[in-house]
Amino acid sequence: MASTFSAASAPSAPTARVRRMAIVGGRLEDNNRAVYREMRRLAGGKILILPTASSEPVEVGEETKAAFASHGFSVDVAPVYAENAAQSAHDPEIIERVSSYASVYFTGGDQSNIVSALIQNGKETPLLRAIRQAFKEGGLLAGSSAGAAIMSKAMILGGTSFESVIHGVSDDPEKPGLLMGEGLGFFPHGIVDQHFIKRGRLARLVVAMAHAKQKRGFGIDENTALLVDGDTARVCGEYGVFFVDMRRADIDAPASRFDQIRLSYLDDGDAIDLKSFVMTAAESKRRVRKSEIAYRAPLRSQRNAFGAYAIYDLIARLVLGEQANYASDGLDAFDPKTGVGARVDFQRVKRSSRCLIATPTDGLRMTAINMRTSIRKQTLDPAALATRDQKSARGFGMDLNERSRLILLGSSPIYFEEREQHDIIKLIGEGPVGVFAAASAEARRTAEEHVDFFKRNGVEAIDLGVTIDNVEYAARNPEILDKIASMRSIFMCGGNQIRLVETLLHRGEESAVLQAIASAYAHGAALIASSGAVSALSGVMIAGGSTYEALRYGVASDLGHQGLVIQEGVGLFASGIADQNILTARRLGRLVVACAEENERFGIGVCEESAVVAAKSGQELTAVGRYGFVTVETDPTDKDTATSRFMARNVKLNMYGPGDSVNLYSGHVARSADPAALKPIFDQLIDDLLREGVDLDLLERTGRDPAARHAVKIRLRRDSDLAATVDLECAREEKD
Repeated sequence: MASTFSAASAPSAPTARVRRMAIVGGRLEDNNRAVYREMRRLAGGKILILPTASSEPVEVGEETKAAFASHGFSVDVAPVYAENAAQSAHDPEIIERVSSYASVYFTGGDQSNIVSALIQNGKETPLLRAIRQAFKEGGLLAGSSAGAAIMSKAMILGGTSFESVIHGVSDDPEKPGLLMGEGLGFFPHGIVDQHFIKRGRLARLVVAMAHAKQKRGFGIDENTALLVDGDTARVCGEYGVFFVDMRRADIDAPASRFDQIRLSYLDDGDAIDLKSFVMTAAESKRRVRKSEIAYRAPLRSQRNAFGAYAIYDLIARLVLGEQANYASDGLDAFDPKTGVGARVDFQRVKRSSRCLIATPTDGLRMTAINMRTSIRKQTLDPAALATRDQKSARGFGMDLNERSRLILLGSSPIYFEEREQHDIIKLIGEGPVGVFAAASAEARRTAEEHVDFFKRNGVEAIDLGVTIDNVEYAARNPEILDKIASMRSIFMCGGNQIRLVETLLHRGEESAVLQAIASAYAHGAALIASSGAVSALSGVMIAGGSTYEALRYGVASDLGHQGLVIQEGVGLFASGIADQNILTARRLGRLVVACAEENERFGIGVCEESAVVAAKSGQELTAVGRYGFVTVETDPTDKDTATSRFMARNVKLNMYGPGDSVNLYSGHVARSADPAALKPIFDQLIDDLLREGVDLDLLERTGRDPAARHAVKIRLRRDSDLAATVDLECAREEKD
């Protein structure tokens, strides 16, 4: 990734007494040439690695050494870790190495390990004094993840954003809440937090700042560095840095109310003056052009406010939004069992906020300066919770007819066996069926195939002819809109769910075409979604990523990165996150991760050649077809998606076969399918999930060590032939 820094062709010795720092937000990739290049320039080409924070210091130290060496550093590892840390901090040979290399780099892990090694019995060790002297004389002081957390005087030790808002600061690591400690104070300009965007840490930084009476905070994302050179700090890397300014904030910490916070997002190449705190965008940045305005309405989905990339994505909407009609938006995070949660609101302020973008070939880069945000704890009573749970049951302002049904097909009915095709045709009825092929890259051909399929089976069908290329024309054509609204059934073909959502939520708004579809649905039409269109109908949409990527890397920002890609969906299906091709594509694990990451209670995975018929606003689900569907139910109180280790425990999995039905909210189940015939299907889903990771029960029975680095660890308990409870755990941080 390009940076606005000019790199020297060869390392040069640092100028004396100029403070130089590289504060990395974690997960520094070996191929991040821009960050390594700048560290090499600032360090004069030499650096000493301290893997003190790591639980595997030898392995991490050697990996980090190899990474720095591959970028041209003269590099060594100082063995200051584990039980020898206290003694090593007094070792003259190690202290001499600090003086010789002049620059040091702290790896990730547990920041308290670094502090306890370098400050003993309340006193600074000779090693820390040597590091301070090297830093004072112009050496580079660098650290990633835990190595970044130690840089400020007030240090965040643990806790999530949700815990910080709900429980405040805690003194007990065994209890929920924000854990605080004292860092080493190298960076005097504010509190530092890391993994910031990926782990949704805005609220925990705000609570930490209020507790420590700090007016400024810096949230640095993964694979990104805040590079300090004297009085200037620049951003370099994959994402950016959030600058939180609470000098004029209105704070009631005991009530968890934080208003009028100034929030800025600085991207690669942007800078901030550490004396005046004036922010400067990179030269490549410019104002958003009128033709580039992409959003004119608030976010429709109920994304978790503290989920991965959720706040970043919302800021991007406001940056690309039409300010006259769309200048504010917000997100919630809730525990549905207790009704306690948090609300985070953002506002783009006229004549104060500055929003700029650049459009390089590798994707959008944005800068947002001086936006406003507020964070508040809130409690909903049962009635309000029920309203919230149903607010995305999309009648779009209209009450649903009792006949209104959503039919979610795990794959295209064209490829069903004859008997299953007949089942689907019976569900649809005589028509007319309007075929909507906007998800397909070859919309006309796909629509023709499905129109022919329906006609061969005696069902009247027509191609509605709406695609992403002509949706604006269709939205202005009353004849087309009336035709859509009058359909007895509307069939959405499979394909790319992102393309479908961008058609229906055109430029971020509910298009007139979507409103016409919703009108038909509300008045009793069957709305049928096939394959990728199934995901698009959820409020929170799975847009890409395999089960392994979801477990191992968590939520990714876009399809260009490894991980589970989550985006806003249409929201016509309100009962949870839906996924399709669940059996052959082995997607059960990614559905579990999506529900845990986005704080969704339910997930519905539809098997191929099968359908879910959703009635009563999506609460009551019935299985049709060859295999059926599986439900995922997560426990919001027994998961952790905001640390370096993903964990979701007590996840309930249930299988439903042809004729079975379940009411998700009452829990009532009516069984018609043969359990003996259905059990092998459920077994296959479970076996595929176990193959994605490590079966802890098997490892324990065989006496092998289950602590393999970064393994996906899975524990499964079969509750019955068609039900299971699963615990998932996985380290998500390669190294720092």
